[in-house]
Amino acid sequence: MKAAVFHGAYDIEVTDVPVPEIGPDEVLIKVHLCGICGSDVAAYKTGMYEEGLIIGHEFAGHIVAVGEEVTDWASGERVTANGVIPCGQCWFCHHDRPTLCDDVLMPGVSHNGAFAEFVAAPAKGLHRLPDGLTDRQAALIDPLANALHAVRLTSLQPGDRALILGAGPIGLSILQGVRLAGARAAYVTELSLARAAVARQLGADAVLDPRQTNLFSTLDRLTDGQGVDVVFECAGVPQTLQDAVTLARKGGEIMVIALCEEHVAFDFMTVTMNELTIRGSYCGQEEYPLTIDLLAQGRLQAEPMISHVIALDDIVEQGFRALTQPGTEAVKVLVEIG
Repeated sequence: MKAAVFHGAYDIEVTDVPVPEIGPDEVLIKVHLCGICGSDVAAYKTGMYEEGLIIGHEFAGHIVAVGEEVTDWASGERVTANGVIPCGQCWFCHHDRPTLCDDVLMPGVSHNGAFAEFVAAPAKGLHRLPDGLTDRQAALIDPLANALHAVRLTSLQPGDRALILGAGPIGLSILQGVRLAGARAAYVTELSLARAAVARQLGADAVLDPRQTNLFSTLDRLTDGQGVDVVFECAGVPQTLQDAVTLARKGGEIMVIALCEEHVAFDFMTVTMNELTIRGSYCGQEEYPLTIDLLAQGRLQAEPMISHVIALDDIVEQGFRALTQPGTEAVKVLVEIG
């Protein structure tokens, strides 16, 4: 079968590999679509995945074979697999923190993933896809679940104001999440015209280009001097992390979601004097069922975020290299398999 194999920084090869053999508690899935995640792009730039890994974890497909101990799943069922499959035995699992599991299985990160014609997955990590949910929508379950997890970890209350730094797939998912949580206003910063347009389509109250406007004074005007309650850092660059400290109101909160590969000089004096709360959010294991329901109900939108659908053979040139170019207009890139 064809698969995208990771060999290190800026080195991904589409090549032929054996179809995976499944264990007694696993299923074999024929992959239909798989999205390129921001963490995949970060690994492409830094080499942080293990060499020889088949990457990809945001996928939709159907089961073609089941292991001998699998009783709840059958061939032909449309499924996705959770991006985080916890062990269920460690301290974090026993204290309801499965995304921090000490022995976590992460398809496409810790184990072979879904940029391949077939992927093997533990049955305990599967989720059924409703008939009304398309494969394209299903390929966005993971980033949307990550966003819902981040919003739920904050102190955001109905009537609060939110600022979202960066309108990539995670930022656009956060935008939808804060709306569902009852935010009275959601402001977005973004450099890309294409991503800014999607943010407006998804209901941002204002989309600001930090190259053309003073964010602090503009937000002060938009909020009648009250400021924003929660800042969501979704860009993963030092500048936005530094900006977040000055853009949150006194007593406000900063939620860091994007991965930043660089060291960041941070203004902890302002953090202390303004009594800011800083939190991180990692993945969204518990939110998968909720995300599937909200997508099926039409209360979350995936289609506006999909900018490109490419073939597996084009994953390097039209996928990873395009997404690492300064000023890219790509939003979410899906890879069609087979």
